[in-house]
Amino acid sequence: MEIGLAALTLFMFTEAFVPRLFAPASALAEGDDKLLRYLWLPFYALAGAGIIVAGRTSWATLRRSPWLVLLSLMAVLSTFWSIETEITARRSTAVMATTLLGVYLAARFDWLTALRLLACVWLAVLAATLVVGLLAPGFARMTDVHVGAWSGAWWEKNQLGGHAARQAFLFAFLAWRDVAWRGAWIVALAVAVTLVVLSTSATALLGLAIGFAVLGAAACMRRGRRTALVFAWGSAAGLVVLALSYVVAPKVLLGLVGREPTLTGRTDIWSELTQAITERPWLGYGYQAFWSVESEPRYWLQKAVEWAAPSGHNGWLDLAVSLGLVGVALFGIDLLLTSARAIKTSLRSPIGVFAIGAIAQYLLFAMSESLFLVQNNIIWATYALISAKLALDAAPRRAPDHSSSSERAIPQSAAAAVGAARMAP
Repeated sequence: MEIGLAALTLFMFTEAFVPRLFAPASALAEGDDKLLRYLWLPFYALAGAGIIVAGRTSWATLRRSPWLVLLSLMAVLSTFWSIETEITARRSTAVMATTLLGVYLAARFDWLTALRLLACVWLAVLAATLVVGLLAPGFARMTDVHVGAWSGAWWEKNQLGGHAARQAFLFAFLAWRDVAWRGAWIVALAVAVTLVVLSTSATALLGLAIGFAVLGAAACMRRGRRTALVFAWGSAAGLVVLALSYVVAPKVLLGLVGREPTLTGRTDIWSELTQAITERPWLGYGYQAFWSVESEPRYWLQKAVEWAAPSGHNGWLDLAVSLGLVGVALFGIDLLLTSARAIKTSLRSPIGVFAIGAIAQYLLFAMSESLFLVQNNIIWATYALISAKLALDAAPRRAPDHSSSSERAIPQSAAAAVGAARMAP
């Protein structure tokens, strides 16, 4: 029952199908999706119940993830200085529940179980998206702006492309390490790659390439020091060439991936948003308050860029406008610690490779999407899972208690060790 409820909750957090079926696009754009607000409430309760079910391991996980917890608490506290108090109060509660969902998964399940759970939910969603796209193209394909591009269970093609690219990496990793279910993950990988292509999203294709590159790098590293050294130097040289190409001929480089210099107007938004941040630099305007319908700063930004921008299309800038430089610093510290733990873990277990690839993709997509500290969003919940799980794994282990009965339930630390062993080289 717990696995089933966890899967149902994760499905809700994918935001697939449900928003399109229960709320029109206009209502979502204006923040007036009242029915969805009530639909979310039982899932917030399930996330809270999960924390209780996980028991002392939940509190241990929270203690080991202070920066993640402080960032979520700051979102709640920003209600006191928000320019839109009601919006911030409601949405900060939602983002706290989203963070707790990730913490619950980290505390309750070993790595293999957690990744299998995520992968099964995503396989069901992406498979349903493919079927709906074939049987009901009017629903799953865009009819304006990017005519014919697949958006699947979501409103926009980049959403489908991003989700499919991230899950393609997850499926590829499990096909590599989870031998028992390898056949299923190979099929899932084929579905995800197909949807990336059908979405026609250039960023998704780049994200897919990064995920496969991380797995390729891991395979090269396993061949020995000489191969690892050649790969490291080759990768560094390639990055230098790309950087110089962008500096010398940015239009040519962007043209190769189907982008124009303003990134479809995003640079104009970023310029105006940077100016807005300088007016309230330390604590921001309150969580999600800047982009509320009644927000005066949003009105002037949209007037300046001459289109109804729904967000900053950049995770760092949107976090700064919500919680200021303090919020950016809290997230930056957690991100640095999580990345360092992922690299350290990769030296002894393949799970570190997964964490590195997931973080790399996360940062890539966050350059053009608002993905940091987002409520009701499985991407943020997944980051919280990875961050909290790596923090928990880094905790010093107590000496085993040989006085306990052999029939007693396996403690969380032992369960995590079992999962790690099944993922071991």
